[in-house]
Amino acid sequence: MTQLGRWTRETLAELRASQFRPRAWLRFLAKSFERAAELRREHWRAHRQSLALGAGGLVVWTSVAVAGEPALAAIGAGWWLLTMLMLNWHLGLLERPDGSPLPSLGVANILSLGRLGLVPVLPVLKPELLATALIVAGVTNALDGYLARRRREETRLGFWLDGVADALVLGTAAVLLLPLWAVVIVLARFALPAAAFTVSYFWLLERPPATFDRARVLGIALWAGLVLAALELPFAFALAGVGALGGLIAAAASVRQARTASRAEASARPQRPGMLRSSISPMASGSTGSTASSSPSGSSPRSTRSNSSVPTPPDGRRRVLMRGREPAP
Repeated sequence: MTQLGRWTRETLAELRASQFRPRAWLRFLAKSFERAAELRREHWRAHRQSLALGAGGLVVWTSVAVAGEPALAAIGAGWWLLTMLMLNWHLGLLERPDGSPLPSLGVANILSLGRLGLVPVLPVLKPELLATALIVAGVTNALDGYLARRRREETRLGFWLDGVADALVLGTAAVLLLPLWAVVIVLARFALPAAAFTVSYFWLLERPPATFDRARVLGIALWAGLVLAALELPFAFALAGVGALGGLIAAAASVRQARTASRAEASARPQRPGMLRSSISPMASGSTGSTASSSPSGSSPRSTRSNSSVPTPPDGRRRVLMRGREPAP
């Protein structure tokens, strides 16, 4: 476990021990912000890149306001600032599977952030532009994974950014384009992993897995169904529904598999040595098989308890048992 992982586990353990009270949440957030400030200094290059991305996004939304859409520009700018704040809060997740840090954001993460920036625009696009935006988002979804593997930029931050971007883009498009029954399936498909990650962090005190079965073929079916729905082509709802339902089943299987692997890993960890358990026989006074307890004032014992499972040696010596093994005579 990395240093960040140990810090996270200890901080969450304190939060859970306080029964998630409001004051405990305030302490947790204060420690998280303090830790994030330290990690920003360590990941200074990624921090500067995030500032540049934030400034670039604000320039884009300012141009939208100048073009005559001030309300959309205000929503988009607020959304982009929130995205950048969350990014800077979680720069510590820029670590590869082996625990080594990634010095910069990486191209793959920037593509995922670009998909996140599309979310406020989707509701105002015309059908043809909405279909185009979904196609572009789908291409970047496939491209960021390829680039992450090719450039050794696979990180826990990238895994989360990719999943959040997919959930928000596809969830928004589903609400805009699909009937209610399909919307429920799509939202459940992304809500299940999110709920599993939340429980894993805040209740089980375990870091969520850094990989997850995305069910790529089913994901492609969902993307294609949404594009067809935007263009009002046949079989759109059925294709999107099949993709979402299959993705939901795959997500449930992945959550169960991750939980099983976590339990196996926990059981394989070395246990702390057990405490010595002693059974003290009475003084050699001819009595056998009983243990007496005396009061602090030296008065006669109030009760005796038979202990036939541990026989008293003839010489009255103390016998120490540790995990069922007796000392050599």
